[in-house]
Amino acid sequence: MAGGTYNLPDMKLSVEPIWPWPLVILACVAMVGVVCVGYPRQIRHLTHVWQRVLIALRLLLVLILTLWLLRPLIVIETENQSDAVLYVLVDSSRSMATPDGPGGMTRRESAVALFQQAQPLLADLGDSVEIRVRDLAENLVPPEQDNLSQVADGAMTAIGLNLESLARDANREKIAAILLFSDGKQAASGSKDVDAIQAARLLARQHRPIYTVPFGSSEVTATGLDVSVSELDVARDVFIRNVVPIKVRLKAFGADGRDIKLNVLVEDRSGVAAGTSGFMQAVPPGRDNVTVKLHRSQAAAEDLVVDLQFVPQQAGEIKVAVEAEPLDGEVRRTNNRVESVIRVRAGGIRVAYFDRLRPEFKWLKRINVSSRIQLDAKWLKSGEFSEQNRFDETWFEPGNYDAFIIGDVPAEAFGDERLRKLYVCCEQGAGLMMTGGVHSFGAGGYQRTPLAELLPVSMSDTDQQLTGDVKMIPKRAAHSILQIASPDQNSACWNDLPPLVGASVLKEKSGSAAEVLAESNTRMPLLIGQSTGRARVLAFAGDTTWQWAMHADWGEEVHQRFWRQVIFWLTKMEYDGESPLWVAVEPRDLNPGRPAELSFGVRDENGLPLNGVSYTVKVQRPDGENEDVTARAIDAHAEADYQNTSDPGDYWVHVSAEGKPGQGQLFANTRFLVNARDPELDNPAADPGLMRELAHVSGGDFLTPDSMLERLRKWSDQGLPSLQLKHSERINLWDNWISLALFVIVLALEWFFRKKRGLV
Repeated sequence: MAGGTYNLPDMKLSVEPIWPWPLVILACVAMVGVVCVGYPRQIRHLTHVWQRVLIALRLLLVLILTLWLLRPLIVIETENQSDAVLYVLVDSSRSMATPDGPGGMTRRESAVALFQQAQPLLADLGDSVEIRVRDLAENLVPPEQDNLSQVADGAMTAIGLNLESLARDANREKIAAILLFSDGKQAASGSKDVDAIQAARLLARQHRPIYTVPFGSSEVTATGLDVSVSELDVARDVFIRNVVPIKVRLKAFGADGRDIKLNVLVEDRSGVAAGTSGFMQAVPPGRDNVTVKLHRSQAAAEDLVVDLQFVPQQAGEIKVAVEAEPLDGEVRRTNNRVESVIRVRAGGIRVAYFDRLRPEFKWLKRINVSSRIQLDAKWLKSGEFSEQNRFDETWFEPGNYDAFIIGDVPAEAFGDERLRKLYVCCEQGAGLMMTGGVHSFGAGGYQRTPLAELLPVSMSDTDQQLTGDVKMIPKRAAHSILQIASPDQNSACWNDLPPLVGASVLKEKSGSAAEVLAESNTRMPLLIGQSTGRARVLAFAGDTTWQWAMHADWGEEVHQRFWRQVIFWLTKMEYDGESPLWVAVEPRDLNPGRPAELSFGVRDENGLPLNGVSYTVKVQRPDGENEDVTARAIDAHAEADYQNTSDPGDYWVHVSAEGKPGQGQLFANTRFLVNARDPELDNPAADPGLMRELAHVSGGDFLTPDSMLERLRKWSDQGLPSLQLKHSERINLWDNWISLALFVIVLALEWFFRKKRGLV
């Protein structure tokens, strides 16, 4: 539907003086007076012809200056109704499928019915203006064959984005007005979430009014039973084994008189590598899980704030969730759970290390360069000298040490009583590791001690010790203990390490939950891990890792990293390490489509930031695919934005950087969560307030269906108020190259003639 008329242009001359009129007139009179009174005296010795020529040139210069002072222009105005457009936007997003209209009609059905009533009136308007009908959801889409469907299946409602798009189009076409049929629920995310009010203000400046017609109820109790939790409020940095309070907002519609059970779930990251999510476990009953009894007044309330708590038992970055158990008859369940990631910190790790005096003892003691680990080493004698060993008995008291490492010393060096105490310490959560050697495992008599129950290997007096070279090959390269280089270089780094000199022959304990983490090139187990009760236990066949430290420039770094990660794993702190490279994400939990802000940097040994570091950043999406992210330098750190967050789930951020000499390749990881939210349907309440504001800001009107039909009749009879579109074109007569060139030419001629006559 299109139409319009065109009128001949109206031209008029106008001026815009640079100063107020009295000053401009005074300046012009002064310039003319100077030329007419003072100049003739300077040239009176010339012939009358040259006097007239020079005075004429001076007056011409004054005329050009006067032109510049007055700034004249021609204004051409046309009244052009041709190509004027009236947009009719009908919301087709999924919230319009809410059946809260008369007789159970959906909002979309009500809007389509109103459009059909208005079609004859729109047809009359089509004689003077083009009518464009569009379905409004993520974008503006013409309906098929100009027939509006009653189906509402748009993924989101991007009212602001679509109005902004029309504002851009208004720069090249004449939009007379915009009719908007919608429930007013702005439910867009990411780059599509544009402020609708700002877009309406932009249209107002262009004199493009919006006339809004609202549909739907702002009370979603009419839409059925719905329970949702949101705004998980929990501290981002907490300490292990401390009570952590949680607040969460609970909304319940149509659930009056019902019981809603809220559960706190905490991620168990035992044995789980970075890049993989752990199992979410419900915390034990108590204040961590509550049942909310809803009364009628509470069910109708906007929301409730519920207080919960939990006690973290693992250090590192873990996921915490609050979940409302679904009620019978509840259709939307994507909003029943909210998650976040927190960092659980621990104090310094204390490790007791027992071994005989040998190279491994010397190199392992160097772990104390770490500010996080305190390794107390005890050199023990064996055989006939065992009785000369002196112990600090507090080492065997529960809670004094977080982990124990036993090297190549026999069980008799400790004595039965101390080994029983060590067993009790492990029962209460301390980690335990035994390394290889001629006096370890069965050869050292440990099969007859309480530690036999903890160790993940079968032991006997006939246990053997290999004496040749034994290459260590990771079987689970992604395990935190075995990550000695960045993920893309880890395998090559292990392959480049020298072999162990000798190793104990380990036999995995049958019927246990033990897991082989590394093996030899002949498939013999070299590193076996197991969680038993509250303790973590490792059996390591090697006793010559000191040879790794002797390898080239980076060997000591790799040796230290391996042993630090062993200790972190034994003490359940493998994700609370101390890498100079740090990475952070803000926010840690977000809704689909929202951007995540990444920041990262490198510190020196004094904790000061390092400049000029090059970073490689990858984001692992929930589907396992990796995506490269470009970093930008910001002062002494770097930042990056990640936008592709449409899918709910865990997003892992992997950052690697080249450290200063001696640090080698650094790497760190963290993660953020995208909650399983559906902004379109989680709360499909209509927002008539937004519709009213859009109309008010843009200079339009907020209409009911009946008043909208009446308005169309008025427009059909009298025309649209904004239909008389005047187009003005301004042509400057002074601000152009011609006037400047003329001034320069006249000035040059006047100077040339004066020079020829001997006046210069």
